[in-house]
Amino acid sequence: MPGRKQLLWLLTCSIALISASQPVPAQGPPAPASPGPATPGDAAFAQGRFEQAEAAYAGAIASNPALAGALAGLARIRLYQGRVDEAVELARKALAASPGQPVATGVMAIADQRRRAFGPERYQITAPTALATVPFLITDPLPVVKLRVGDREANFMIDTGAPDIMIKQSLADALGLKVTAAGEGVFAGGRRAPVQQTVVPELEIGGIRIRNVPAGVRPAQGGIALPGVEIDGIIGTGLLMHFLSTLDYCGGRLVLAPRRDSAAFEKRAASGQANIVPMWLVGDHFIFARGRLGQAPEAMFHIDTGLAGGGLTANKASLDAAGIMVDESQARTGMGGGGPVRIIPFRADATLGTLSRSNVVGIYSPDGDPMSIFPFRVGGQLSHGFFRQSRLTFDFDAMRLVTESC
Repeated sequence: MPGRKQLLWLLTCSIALISASQPVPAQGPPAPASPGPATPGDAAFAQGRFEQAEAAYAGAIASNPALAGALAGLARIRLYQGRVDEAVELARKALAASPGQPVATGVMAIADQRRRAFGPERYQITAPTALATVPFLITDPLPVVKLRVGDREANFMIDTGAPDIMIKQSLADALGLKVTAAGEGVFAGGRRAPVQQTVVPELEIGGIRIRNVPAGVRPAQGGIALPGVEIDGIIGTGLLMHFLSTLDYCGGRLVLAPRRDSAAFEKRAASGQANIVPMWLVGDHFIFARGRLGQAPEAMFHIDTGLAGGGLTANKASLDAAGIMVDESQARTGMGGGGPVRIIPFRADATLGTLSRSNVVGIYSPDGDPMSIFPFRVGGQLSHGFFRQSRLTFDFDAMRLVTESC
């Protein structure tokens, strides 16, 4: 266990990383859970039981094909499953039945955003080999890899809670990039503050060249700090989702394979001892899977690998459900992107599918829950310390999260 001073540093670092990884999409947070009359499936959806919600929405549509709420609800589930074309078709039917239906409107906006991420103007990828392997410069407290941005070598840490990529203001200035406003970010403690954006003309990672990469910009005072290494930016889900991406903590490397390798990868994983669970992509980059804190009932957990020094976060409801008491005397105050925020460390067991970890370091913020922006109940986040002894693969074709123990 880290000493008291080390733990405080790690927790303070974690605040900075949380603040980097919770931007609200420009069109606003996800649509509310119950925007209109209750529809069969809404209650299950609000609890994060997406499979049950899916069945209920489909059953309601079978009885009434013009039921706008069910059409919109199923459209949102399809979007979370990565089935964008089906989501758009269902959302259009919902809007035809009920113009302005808010969930369907939100689905259309996010679907458009995802399509643009794979359109001809963004993420123009040239991969000379079928597989790119990029060694970690360091693995703890978070993985860091070296890449090239323009004509400059740069160190980027990996954080699946972040969107596309993020870069420091100083790097944006050095590259002469145009920076514009990008709405608000939701930071540690649920605090909000303005964020900025730009487009990186070209970066290279492991021999893969990627042109026109959307990027958030960290303000000069925000800083991205890890001990012993200068951090220039963050690689987030928006970039990783263009590949079959593996954070190989066992081998100390990031592996980027073509997404077309999904079927072969899933076959190998199923034939071995891999832990395979469904994952859900919410908004533009938030990855969720069902997990458990202690002996509490299962809940949706945000899969955010960017928590330095910890393996999970939990809100008050999750702590209460798991019977976990936090020691208020251990509260510390750190500076997040939205301002000062209190954090309290705790330890708990956590489970994701067949992957279980005991006595994981967790963080609770009594000042607010950044996960409250979502229209369903979220138990917390599973992060670096939880996955540290495994290979973690994100398969955005099969929409499965796969872990293999070291």
